[in-house]
Amino acid sequence: MRPSGRVRREGSLAQGIARSAAHRDLAAAQAALEREERATRRMTDRLLGPPSADRRGEFGRAAGRAFWRLRLPPLVTTSAQLCSVYPFVADPGLGVDGPLIGQEVYSRAGFVFSIHELYRAGVLSAPNMVVTGEIGSAKSSLLKTIAYRGVPFGVRFYIVDVKGEYDGLADAAGIRPVRVGPGAGVVMNPLAGIRRQAGQGEQEWLQIQRARRLLLLEGLLEIQLGGPLGEAERSLIEYALDAVTRSDDGTSPERLATPTLSSVLAAMGDPHLWAGRLAGLHYDVDQFTVDSRRVRLAMERLITGALGGIFDAPAASSLTIDFDEPGAILDLRAVRASDQMTAMAMTCAQSWLEAELTRPDAPPRVCLYDEFALITRHLGLVRRMREQLKLARALGTANVLAFHRFSDLAASGSADSEQVRIARGLIEDTGVRVSYRQAPGSLDAAREFLGTTDVETDLLLHLRRGVGLWKVGLRSYVVKHQLSSGERVMVDTDTRMRQLPEQLARGLTATGHQAWESPAAGQVW
Repeated sequence: MRPSGRVRREGSLAQGIARSAAHRDLAAAQAALEREERATRRMTDRLLGPPSADRRGEFGRAAGRAFWRLRLPPLVTTSAQLCSVYPFVADPGLGVDGPLIGQEVYSRAGFVFSIHELYRAGVLSAPNMVVTGEIGSAKSSLLKTIAYRGVPFGVRFYIVDVKGEYDGLADAAGIRPVRVGPGAGVVMNPLAGIRRQAGQGEQEWLQIQRARRLLLLEGLLEIQLGGPLGEAERSLIEYALDAVTRSDDGTSPERLATPTLSSVLAAMGDPHLWAGRLAGLHYDVDQFTVDSRRVRLAMERLITGALGGIFDAPAASSLTIDFDEPGAILDLRAVRASDQMTAMAMTCAQSWLEAELTRPDAPPRVCLYDEFALITRHLGLVRRMREQLKLARALGTANVLAFHRFSDLAASGSADSEQVRIARGLIEDTGVRVSYRQAPGSLDAAREFLGTTDVETDLLLHLRRGVGLWKVGLRSYVVKHQLSSGERVMVDTDTRMRQLPEQLARGLTATGHQAWESPAAGQVW
């Protein structure tokens, strides 16, 4: 029997069409739902989320704007031209080995420096250096680290300390400073002779020896007298020095004897030793004695006065330098009573030190001349310093001149005075010039002495502590001096200023000093 009504077969065309329609309706519904959800999220982010941003910056009230980079074509040039466009960034550095000083500010590269290596490489024509900076700019820190870091490279350091600031360096290097002063038992001879160098003729050596001693004596006596010497006074110094050394006598066993201040004073008072030199001048001996009386009195005060017994050692002095040590420090803090006395003591100690460093077995060395501005105030002393720096290459010595402000050098005399001209010449003869922060009143003098550009001169006013402008030959660098943890203790010179009253009182009591007790509170300070 045939069933009634229409019967659909499984998998018929009608069922396929119905299923396809249902799938399309479901996909459309899902797509519509996703579109609604995306719209809802966008609306939520716009109303409740943070402001959006593009390359030009953020949108919305008080959202701020960002810097829009300029779309410029790339610069194509050679490396030689690029160095002139970006001198601090593209500079290859000094290119020599040596101790690490710190970081070059603009290129972020390590800054390695050695005067001796720069001279050997031909970068410098003179192994001399000048360091300047106002108080608190970390000038002294650089001096101490240059001395300390050069020791592993075989470079010894020698310093005349007039402020007592190098005790930390002595402790770090493991040496004992030589205390110079009344009652210290240390006696030096500033007229000690320098050694004859290899290949140096005898006449040249004798002339350098004589000129060096004359400049020292004239400088000391001009300070003692407070003014320039007369012609008769200068002649008496020459006559007495030649009489003691017997340099023109080829037969005497006392020829080329080492003079001392006392022996020169004794020769000044004995006309029989030099009266023959006045015969050809038709100068009466008695009149000459009267004309030169002032310099004899000044010489006597120099020997028996405040510096008496310190710089009048016999010819065979037992005080010598041990070159096996990392260096030597002459401590003159005990004789710093005035600027004039300090300048004389510095000059005498430096003269003895320089004579010791001419020994043939002396190693490569760096000599630090701190408070150089004190010397430039006296014409005779700055003349002697000029002669000493001329011998730097022959003696293998790197000299570092340090002072606070360039205005101090400009104030040592009038603009056209010989002192200022010599001081300017000494700085021009230095191959390396380092300047830390300068006060506004010193900028013009800094430009004059350093030869800085307008940009460099303005930079000196804004340098931070420990950041200095280095001019090495014809190149300029801005270097941030970096210290290790051990060196921070070595260079610290203001510990006492940061101590609390209780710490200071405990330190004084521990050293045996009498403490002061407040009668009101009973507190020890």
